Amino acid sequence: MTGTDITYATRAGENFTGYLAIPATDAPAPGILLITAIFGIDDEMKELADGWAADGFVVSVPDIFWRVMPGPTADMEKAFARYGAFDREQGMLDMEDLVGDLRARPQCNGKVAMLGFCFGGLYAHLGAARLGIDAAGSFHGTKIGDNLGETDRITCPVSFHFGDRDPVVPMAEVAAINAAYAAHRNAEITVHPGAAHNFSMPHKDGYHAEAAKRSREAVLRCFRSM
Repeated sequence: MTGTDITYATRAGENFTGYLAIPATDAPAPGILLITAIFGIDDEMKELADGWAADGFVVSVPDIFWRVMPGPTADMEKAFARYGAFDREQGMLDMEDLVGDLRARPQCNGKVAMLGFCFGGLYAHLGAARLGIDAAGSFHGTKIGDNLGETDRITCPVSFHFGDRDPVVPMAEVAAINAAYAAHRNAEITVHPGAAHNFSMPHKDGYHAEAAKRSREAVLRCFRSM
């Protein structure tokens, strides 16, 4: 498995950076477009991307906040400021370009999933509705419950995971997500007991090893079904 910094180009010819992790195989592999938490592409996100590459996926991790404030940050004030300034519709256009970029890479077999952590969870959901992706996964995704109007357009496999002690995504919101996906025959919406926000992120205070293991195994099954 090899990870490297890369440069992307938008449909308008603008350039921004990211990280690409390649599995140790000569055969084309399915891709994962990984949308980070508000902290951006820090060492933790690279570590997580490398783990998915070790499982056989080509993992593309864009600096999704490049239009607002590029680069990783551990400063909570800056992280939340760029989260608030993020233009959702422009971001979706960028993600459409990123899905196309990943599908076109020679290492990718054309199948692409979207995986979101926290902030990124909403975009895994919207990507499944709008971008024709082949699977969607999310760990403690935020704002999904406020954006359920397009759920009936989603046909790909979905695996979303939440903690029952997460103050950012309350159980009432998870219940609404469950209801919205009830008619989807291949959607898994799971609540993990004792898990709080950031339960899947090994270097955050909310990390919960058992919930992280169970949820990752479920998303891996989902992505391998592409």
